[in-house]
Amino acid sequence: MNTYSKAVDFFKSKQINESNKSSNLILAAYELRTPENLGALIRLASNLGIEKVLFIQNENKFKTSKIARVAHSGLKHVNYSFCTSEDFFSLIPEDFDIVAVETSKNSTNLFTTVLPEKCILLLGNERYGIDQEFLNRVSKTVFIPLIGKTLSMNVSHAAALAAFEWGRQHLDLDQI
Repeated sequence: MNTYSKAVDFFKSKQINESNKSSNLILAAYELRTPENLGALIRLASNLGIEKVLFIQNENKFKTSKIARVAHSGLKHVNYSFCTSEDFFSLIPEDFDIVAVETSKNSTNLFTTVLPEKCILLLGNERYGIDQEFLNRVSKTVFIPLIGKTLSMNVSHAAALAAFEWGRQHLDLDQI
């Protein structure tokens, strides 16, 4: 019989290799507009064992309570911080490649692109995307193929698809 199991109990019962828990993935988001999306990215990072999330904002103008409501227990497990546009590139480890999730002229399909093992997934503002200055400095740009009537996606949903695709390629998620 296929019976419901609480998610926490379900995943605790799985044999997860230690190598599956740590990752060389960093999430970064450019000038997000809503605290709920920040919270969703923190929670997503915690889901995949991502230790670091960078929010590129000139200031933290959000209520922590709104971020915390969505981030839930992710706040305990993820190091998130705010940085300015000017400081972002100096915070990136030299051996990491930046991959922008964006619709641009040179974007390639996320699901056919080999993502670097040491990777920063950069996501853009919910309305305006990623500034051209940033796009000029990334290693790759990927898009998520959309075929329905709505041809845009919430930033946290796009991050989830991209992060789990990276995880599929580098963390052997299909072995869990």
